Amino acid sequence: MGQISAGRLLCVGIRGAVPGDNLLEQDLEACAEAGVGGVILFDVDVPQLLRLTAEGLPRDEALMASPRNVIDPEQLAKLIAHVRARLGVEVLVTVDQEGGQVARLNPRRGFEATPTAAEFARLDVAAQQAVAQGQAKLMQSLGVDLNYAPCTDLALEPLNDIIVGHGRSYGVDPQVVIQAAQVVIEAHHAAGVGACLKHFPGHGSSRGDTHLDAVDITDTWQRDAELTPYHSLAHLPGLAIMVAHVMHRGLDGQWPASLSAAVVGGILRREIGFQGVVVTDSIDMRAITGRWTPEQAAVAAIDAGVDLVVDGFNLMPDRAHPAVALRDAVQSALEKGNITGGHERIAASCARLDRLRRQLDHTAGPDTR
Repeated sequence: MGQISAGRLLCVGIRGAVPGDNLLEQDLEACAEAGVGGVILFDVDVPQLLRLTAEGLPRDEALMASPRNVIDPEQLAKLIAHVRARLGVEVLVTVDQEGGQVARLNPRRGFEATPTAAEFARLDVAAQQAVAQGQAKLMQSLGVDLNYAPCTDLALEPLNDIIVGHGRSYGVDPQVVIQAAQVVIEAHHAAGVGACLKHFPGHGSSRGDTHLDAVDITDTWQRDAELTPYHSLAHLPGLAIMVAHVMHRGLDGQWPASLSAAVVGGILRREIGFQGVVVTDSIDMRAITGRWTPEQAAVAAIDAGVDLVVDGFNLMPDRAHPAVALRDAVQSALEKGNITGGHERIAASCARLDRLRRQLDHTAGPDTR
């Protein structure tokens, strides 16, 4: 098994919105060389946004002036078609489209506004189904394969700004969360778009933001409640699960959940029984980069049992595109025997990614394996 297979376990960001753009073509060349399994698209280029706001531009104006991959619906469909033409039909095109503030397809870029998870949970079931079906069909029409939603974190900590403060949780009651999330998952699957539960093993009881720093949930995590949505939903088809960069010293004293074999292999795989694609939150977040390089994090995540390492390549300024360096780091770790399970482990992840793709291809018939 060669380098291309190792690269398939990577999902990376790219810069640029229009075919022919120098940065876009550069980044796609790096992705092709590394043989990445996926790309993640953003509406805002965060380094540019931070530069403009530091210069005093009002945030709303800075957001408009910092496009990354999404300008308008017609442009985005052309970009996705170009990405697929360059990287192959099997590449997973992914976005974060939860609704509300966490929506890459938003009114700034010519898309309809969508409710937050908290607002969604207050709708009746018929209205929820209509909203979810509209979102899923939009992504299907654009060519998006995998949506990093729904967020199944419980709203346990009112002072948690990144989840609760942004309305990203359906609520504090696990059954409310399960019901709403299932509507979203089923609508996506019907449209041939993958859904992704997040942020395992639970971010809603935390008091920090992993974008900004390490977050410790040792004293706040509520095992039974926060794992309930995963026990209930993990069997559904066309589903991935994203693991958070949160630290729980009682589960693993060394690694955050996203890099922890005890969490990924122990709780998610064995206890919950999830056999689908396990994804990391983006490894360019400060909870990771404050302690490890992206290369170290990618190797640790794959060694822990993760199938798809996400590097949004959108939070660290003045950085070269990471695809080849990440691929090389994983390949080197494989050759040195530093990936548990070795080449068979990589092959198992590739098989799970292939299975997810088949579950999203309704023309291929049901995948019952």
